Amino acid sequence: MKRLIFLMMALLMTINLFAEELPKTANIKCGPWVVGVTENEMTIVWTSTSRCMGWVEVAPDDGTSFYAEERPRYYEDLMGRHVVSQVHHVRLTNLKPGTVYRYRLFQQCIDDRGHSPIPLGRVTASDVYSRKPFAVCTLDKSKEEISFTMINDIHGRDSIMNAHTKDVRANNPDFVVFNGDMVSFMGSIDDIEKGFMTRASKNFSPDYPLVYVRGNHESRGPGYGEFLNLFPTSTGTPSYVFKHGPAAFLVLDCGEDKPDSDIEYGGTAAYDAYREQMAAWLKQAIESEEFKTAPVKIALMHIPFEKEAGWWGNNELKRLLLPLLNEAGIDVMLSGHNHAYSFRKAGSMNGNEFPILVNSNNDRVEVKVNKSEIRMNVIDATGKLLHEHVIKVE
Repeated sequence: MKRLIFLMMALLMTINLFAEELPKTANIKCGPWVVGVTENEMTIVWTSTSRCMGWVEVAPDDGTSFYAEERPRYYEDLMGRHVVSQVHHVRLTNLKPGTVYRYRLFQQCIDDRGHSPIPLGRVTASDVYSRKPFAVCTLDKSKEEISFTMINDIHGRDSIMNAHTKDVRANNPDFVVFNGDMVSFMGSIDDIEKGFMTRASKNFSPDYPLVYVRGNHESRGPGYGEFLNLFPTSTGTPSYVFKHGPAAFLVLDCGEDKPDSDIEYGGTAAYDAYREQMAAWLKQAIESEEFKTAPVKIALMHIPFEKEAGWWGNNELKRLLLPLLNEAGIDVMLSGHNHAYSFRKAGSMNGNEFPILVNSNNDRVEVKVNKSEIRMNVIDATGKLLHEHVIKVE
């Protein structure tokens, strides 16, 4: 009798599952944004209003209509299947350096609860009728001068986010850097969307590459594990290297700023071991031929090095990473975290052989780089120039 009751309950649960009404169409909820851009590849990321299959069509920026011919399709594939999800990250490959590519997004709801997945409703797409397609340029190691914009410690403040990104298209940088703590808490994907990515999507992110440096606040909350799902990297970790024009960039994760045993982490922190692993990776990264031969070397890390003994995370980063960065011949490090501007000259932090610019939580840094100098302008939310630094590259 018990077995019969169990079978009947299981049958009812199955019937209820398949009787559930699934959304027939999905639309773009947030995005797109472009990450992991190199000379030959890039990843397009967006979120959808419903669980669906997404893909990207790509066309060269050659003046032809997007509909002049059938365009190649790129899907996100996993173990032989196109992924069905509300978060999409589609990798485009076999691209050319320094080339603008137009693209548009597609999505279709899929009922994959049964043995054979069933397409639902109509295919929806990003608009190419009333606006130009999205377009983004690949990186180019042969470019003589490059520029980028850096913001940090936004903590979900939309007014500051808008002030510093509304003119990105007019300024036309090569890419935009988020140097950590863009939100205070990674509770869910909604937090990232509402906190800063909806604004970024409106102002620039479909058309300008995004370089995201994880801060300590991106480590907090149950949604922390979504970071690499939303902002995938070439290494599968938040730390990686890329090169553009004369410069090689080290993107470095920082972990948390307090001891692993701190009550704020509830026994879940393991950042000490993580930083050791990152140091081992960095030791290999700086030995790569691509990095060593770059005329300019720039490090991006959310938490800066301090002169005196500071919080645990700062001290450990300095112990593990500073000697390696000195060995690597870094020309400048760009950081945030302190919510206050400072410029630390080489030698001022008890061992740093390169300058460190710490940007405040209310300003942005506009950077121009060629093989002989790095020019950095710190600009406030009104557009006023606050500080200017020029670093000569030897």
